[in-house]
This record gives sequence, structure tokens and C-alpha cells, in this order.
Amino acid sequence: MNQQPAGLIAEEAPHEILAAAIRRRRAILFVGAGISMAVGLPSWQSLIDHLLDDLCLDRDVIDGMHGGYQMLAEYYRLKRGGVGPLRSWLDRNWRVDPKRIADSKLHRLIVDLDFPVIYTTNYNRNLETAFEVLDRPYAKISNAKEIAGARSGVMHIIKYHGDFDDDASLVLTETDFLNRLAFDSPLDIRFRAGSWKHAALHRVQHVGSKHKAAAAPDLADLG
Repeated sequence: MNQQPAGLIAEEAPHEILAAAIRRRRAILFVGAGISMAVGLPSWQSLIDHLLDDLCLDRDVIDGMHGGYQMLAEYYRLKRGGVGPLRSWLDRNWRVDPKRIADSKLHRLIVDLDFPVIYTTNYNRNLETAFEVLDRPYAKISNAKEIAGARSGVMHIIKYHGDFDDDASLVLTETDFLNRLAFDSPLDIRFRAGSWKHAALHRVQHVGSKHKAAAAPDLADLG
């Protein structure tokens, strides 16, 4: 009664397809802010609070405003003449003790699963630190120069929203996000090329992001 009808092929469960793609190194990982918050990084609210305090604005100024922190960052850039001081504040306050990252089972799992490419919207160095404390080679890419100079044969960590080492690479203000939506930067071109090269059946796993698909399995189930 439960036999598969002749001529039909049983479909694999989505998590089995994804696990097979990861084993073949034919999957791309996207990492969002939730991964960093898991090791103690402050939430976006801390950035909003800092912007409001620094600009001497009332807390209710962004109530009901979609993308409020992006607009605040835009106003900050106009008032301060750049985002350099804000980047310095983020770099100081969004640091995590390397030992905490070394003890993070989630970061170890990300390293051990050996994705060929990781894309992240995080500015911080937590992913890079995880590879360093676990003594695994990697290449960080946040701009066109780093694309050209990235070593082949190692994990590529692509900082899709920029990196603290390069103010110009940061996607932080409203203008930055609107420019990102053009999808024509060197990183976008790199993504389009890499997604076809590495993602079997276009299998892309999101973790630590509000955009993560509801049905996406946890990494721990994929080893």
C-alpha cells in the first residue's frame, strides 16, 4: 500500500538536499546580526540610542519611521561631515572577546562546515576571529581591491555591508542602502558569479537574520 508508484522518484527532504550540498561544498552561507548577538554583541537598538544621544534628539523622533536608524545615520553624516566618528564608536563598542568566540559552538560549527563562501551583513570581525582562533585560513573581502587580492583555495568571507577597516565600504546610511539596491557594485558582481558557481540547485542558507526562511533547518542538523 505504501509503495512508490512506478515511474515516480521520491523527493528528498529539504534539509537532506541542503546537507548534501554543504558536504559537496556547493552551498553559500549568509550570516546576519543574530550570530553576533549570540556572543554578546549589542543589538541595533544600542546604535539607535547612541545616534539619538549624539545628535541630541528625542527618543520619539523615529517612532513609526521605517528604516529609522538609516535616516539617523544619514543625518549624522550630514551633521558630522562623515561617519568616521560613528565607525570608531562601533568598532570600540561592538567588539567581542576572542575567547568568547572560541567558546561559541555556533561559530565553531560555521567554521567546521567549511562553506566555500560566507556572505555577511555584519561589520564586526567575529567571523574572522572565529577562523583565526580555530587556526583556519580565510580571505576577507569588503571592496574591489580585496576581491582582486583574495587568496584562492581558502574560505572567502564577503562583508556585504562593509568592514570597520574601510569607512567607504560601510553600508550604514539611507543613501548607502539605496546605492546597495542598485546591485551593481563589485561585491554584487562577485555574488552573482559565486552563486552560480557554488550553490547547487541554488541552495543558500541564511542564519542569524530576520530574512531567514521560516523552513530553513538549523546548522546543527546539517552536519
